[in-house]
Amino acid sequence: MDFIQVKLQRWFYGRRNEAEGTFYDVSCWVEEKLKKKIDIAFTLNVFPVDSWRSGAEEEGITFLVDLNKRTCGCFQFQFDELPCIHAIAAIEKRNIKKSNFCSYWYLKESWLKTYERQIHHVGHIDSWIVPESVKSQIVKPPDFKVPLGRRQKKRHIPTTESSKITFKCGRCKRIGHNRTTCIYSPAVHPFSRKHRE
Repeated sequence: MDFIQVKLQRWFYGRRNEAEGTFYDVSCWVEEKLKKKIDIAFTLNVFPVDSWRSGAEEEGITFLVDLNKRTCGCFQFQFDELPCIHAIAAIEKRNIKKSNFCSYWYLKESWLKTYERQIHHVGHIDSWIVPESVKSQIVKPPDFKVPLGRRQKKRHIPTTESSKITFKCGRCKRIGHNRTTCIYSPAVHPFSRKHRE
């Protein structure tokens, strides 16, 4: 617990100082993302439709950008709540600050509020003032029923995570197949595809 407390104390102090030291209206991470998008945005052809809406052409496809509603035809502006390359192109055309179109959660103000609290050391257990009502409580372990069957030893690999299992052939020692599907070995396995042909 002391290690976690010290680690969090360092994180909060470091990130609070970083947030106070930045001159941007948004966090440093967001500013870097916007700078990378600006280079691509300058290559786009932008034509204004009205005071808020613009069309941004990329590779022959025109995306409609509405800065008032903070929407774009590519939907990235709505999903990330950060200006996409088409929105940045439209913003640059009007000479407006890009930070005005970022979500509140990306602003420096919310970054500072996240780390404004301090994490204090709890002190030695002898210095704690524990009320009698808390001391008198008996805390029992949670009710837990042991399920039937053998306990699972390996972790289930979800479908979103790629499996790192590689197959190695017992005959030719190559990776990517096993001995029943081997076509490189001179001795053919009776169940292989080569034997059936």
